[in-house]
Amino acid sequence: MNHLNHLPSELISSILSYVDKQDLCKCSLVDKSFYKATLPLLWQKLTIDNQGTLHTMTRILEASTSSSSATVLGELVRSVTIKALLSDDDLLAFIKHVPLITHLSLKKAYYISDDSLVQVPGLVPHLTHLDIYRADITQRSMEAIGHCPLQQLTLIRCDDLESNMFASLTRCSSTLTSLDISYRSLHGLETPDMAQQAVANLMALHHLTYFHIYCRPEQDSSPFINALFDDVPFMAPWPELTSLDLYPCRDVTDTMAIALLQAQPKLTHVGLCDSQITDKTLDAIATCLPEVVKVDVTCNPGITPDGLRRLVKTCRKLEIVYCYSCEIYPEDFPELDNSKMIVGPDYPDGEFPLQVRSLVGGAFNSDVDTDADTDTDADFDAHNEQ
Repeated sequence: MNHLNHLPSELISSILSYVDKQDLCKCSLVDKSFYKATLPLLWQKLTIDNQGTLHTMTRILEASTSSSSATVLGELVRSVTIKALLSDDDLLAFIKHVPLITHLSLKKAYYISDDSLVQVPGLVPHLTHLDIYRADITQRSMEAIGHCPLQQLTLIRCDDLESNMFASLTRCSSTLTSLDISYRSLHGLETPDMAQQAVANLMALHHLTYFHIYCRPEQDSSPFINALFDDVPFMAPWPELTSLDLYPCRDVTDTMAIALLQAQPKLTHVGLCDSQITDKTLDAIATCLPEVVKVDVTCNPGITPDGLRRLVKTCRKLEIVYCYSCEIYPEDFPELDNSKMIVGPDYPDGEFPLQVRSLVGGAFNSDVDTDADTDTDADFDAHNEQ
């Protein structure tokens, strides 16, 4: 066709939405109409892998802002993932040029502090998804973040946060659906009164569909976890919750776990790690959660092979159950081959016998689909890396 520029712009944009980013660059050279259509697609989602790229992108965006061009590139950006190490100055120099972003992920925020993060909500007021890994931030940042219309918040290895962070998040209770706080100490959870207040604030986040909290093993988070199990069954605060993952649950018994499961019948992903639960809780999962897809009972020596066998047989939609460090061994399932379970050492030196780390959903069905084995391995690896 000799007159591509006569194609409707909507049709060009629709076609280009199926083109990968590398080929989009080539498409932008076809003619002016294609260039105009590819520009938003090229800039709407940025992934920055290193400091050199970050500084280059900052200069490009700054030049676009100060030029007489009709298109300000930074206003096309909606999602930014920064994998590079960056300082407070680096973040602020970049973020002020992308005022309309909704998604921000900082993968290596070792040198990010309150000094920059408290300014982020004012610079990108439409932020709905925020992921921060290893930042040196405190409650000051949480107070600022709470003013964003957040839908998803992920905080990984941010060790200077406090239990009253949940109070800050109540400001976005009407929008927040996903909360993941992992591998850090949340100061104050070991104090019963503060833990109880933290649970009360957490239960004010009525729209949560995903809640994941992994505390450091050395922290005594039992007052918080116990208050959660005591209050949730009576308050039923999260009517749409589908994913709940808690660790460690050292004082949690079958009675506590079953009451919580009964209060959250829409759960499809459930993790109750390092607790006192037994097969009674596994049977309750099968009864109370008919749509369950993934179960994590890592570090629960009270469960047995028979309990796991019943769970996997009963839950027809179950894809995987993690049972790492539960003293479950391959010989406990003589009817299964290696395609139905993931097996590995409990300790890296190999001194102890191999244990079953996870079972594939449908493992005990004769018609189980073994084509999913590769996905299960990858899923387990991702689970372990977290």
